[in-house]
Amino acid sequence: MLTIRRIAGLALAAVSGWLLWQGLEGVLLMTSRGSPLAQAIDLLNGWRFLAAGIAVLGGLLAAANVRFGAVVALIGTLLFTGLAAAFVLAGADISIWLDEVLGAAAMIVLTGILLFIRRS
Repeated sequence: MLTIRRIAGLALAAVSGWLLWQGLEGVLLMTSRGSPLAQAIDLLNGWRFLAAGIAVLGGLLAAANVRFGAVVALIGTLLFTGLAAAFVLAGADISIWLDEVLGAAAMIVLTGILLFIRRS
């Protein structure tokens, strides 16, 4: 039976996975145009991969009802929210950071559900 907490965990894994794929897609595009891999994976892409990967793992752990899965999801969500804040505070164009901000907002809501609804 799917509970609200399991649905939230799966939704967090899906949102985070989509954000992870977007980052990977950008790296693949840059390397297909001749950029070296080291240049395509810069600090921000590495930050995105780490944050989204941790959030995917946390969402899946929480959906599987594993202890501390929500804490792992929280760490990934905080890292991804920090990435979105870094883009905004750096003054980047809105077209660059809009997906990060919307994704971080969804991740915050879903992580809040995971943290404040009891495991059954």
